[in-house]
Amino acid sequence: MDQSYSVCGRLIIEVENLVKHYGEVKAVDSVSFCVEEGEIFGLLGPNGAGKTTIMEILCGLRRFNHGKVMINGFDLTKHSRKIRGMIGFCPQETLLYDLLNVRENLAFSASLYSLSSRKFKERVEFVSTVLGVGEFLNRRVEKLSGGMKRRANLAASIIHDPPIVILDEPTVGFDPNIKREFWELIKNLKSYRKTVLLSTHDMHEADEICDRVAIMDKGKIAALDKPHVLKKTIGGEPSIHIRVKESQKRKALQILGEYKSTVIDDEIRIFTVNPWEIMNEMSNKLSAQGVLTEKIEIVDPTLEDVFIRLTGRKLTEES
Repeated sequence: MDQSYSVCGRLIIEVENLVKHYGEVKAVDSVSFCVEEGEIFGLLGPNGAGKTTIMEILCGLRRFNHGKVMINGFDLTKHSRKIRGMIGFCPQETLLYDLLNVRENLAFSASLYSLSSRKFKERVEFVSTVLGVGEFLNRRVEKLSGGMKRRANLAASIIHDPPIVILDEPTVGFDPNIKREFWELIKNLKSYRKTVLLSTHDMHEADEICDRVAIMDKGKIAALDKPHVLKKTIGGEPSIHIRVKESQKRKALQILGEYKSTVIDDEIRIFTVNPWEIMNEMSNKLSAQGVLTEKIEIVDPTLEDVFIRLTGRKLTEES
């Protein structure tokens, strides 16, 4: 896989051999990738993988040691001020004033980009429709729920109508329902021809909304491609997941010793080319030896499996 140039549209973000040191530590180690205009591109990896550092570099918030970054055709080292106006950066932390209402916060953000009153009105209508902030425009930020604050924060970051939106862990801490709602908001941005770059350690999030994903580990890109391609080429074959009582797990592993198995998240996983042909056989063997299965099912490979095969660790572990 060509990690840098595997798309065929107009490139709006180009990163080549990017390096960032913190003393002796290489937070970003010779990273190269590109993002096509109108694409949702994800940086997937655990905490400490270098995702946030890359985003801060792209936004001009952090200098880098080596490499080249081009944003919308402009060299970051030469045109950083111009590039800042092309990017809407939404960090994990809410950068809103609690004692102001949402409209006032949007007005403050707009003033930083010298938006005219007419343009500001248009943009407020846009974020009200696309991000759903219209219902609480006149409510103080301190009175908003966590999900409302995150939507308002995103609205403030794109009030100047940037072509590129950069989101750092956009749904961290959300419950599943609010998370899926936010995924739809991100997809809506793409429908308005926005280019979205996001970081996440949520494999489901990357799989659900990203056109392409760069899997990061220890400051490097371990693999880069469309999620379904990564799962097919690296994730392996579907596996059989078996759950038994903890007291019977060792016995179950002995019974299934002829198969290639491993234990992950308290489940026995069997990796085989034809899981559908042998699942019943496994179940019968366990039952015949007095081991009762609490669950036995066939599961397709996930981006978590891809990461495990590449690094030997789970996504939730530190880099």
